[in-house]
Amino acid sequence: MELSNMQPHKARGIAPAGNIVGVLDFLRELVEEPFPFARLSEWQIVGLEEVLFAARPQEAEVAADIHRRLNRAASHLDNRPLGIIQVVFSGEIVRGADLTVKYRGTALPIHLIFNHPPVQHDSNGNPFYPMEFHLSSP
Repeated sequence: MELSNMQPHKARGIAPAGNIVGVLDFLRELVEEPFPFARLSEWQIVGLEEVLFAARPQEAEVAADIHRRLNRAASHLDNRPLGIIQVVFSGEIVRGADLTVKYRGTALPIHLIFNHPPVQHDSNGNPFYPMEFHLSSP
């Protein structure tokens, strides 16, 4: 979801999850034993666009690696479910032939991580893209 569609940036925006974690920290924690996240806790994951932007020109390879890591963690998350997980982008999410995020004038390939989830809207018209951790191959 886009940061601009969340509270407090938008008065009737989507309420942010209570815990914030960077994407690299989140990925690292997913493989830890014991599992570090409390059952049904809510998390806001930030920084994905910065990671992909910094990886240029290998952003596609990094995105595919993030996809693989999330896919490997899916069984852990099924056994110890978290509540809401919000992946928050400071850039604009663009849905075209491929799902991208526009960040610093660059279209970054988030479809390689999340595939092509359908856009939905909450009761206030805020767009979001629901997805599961069992991600099929892009």
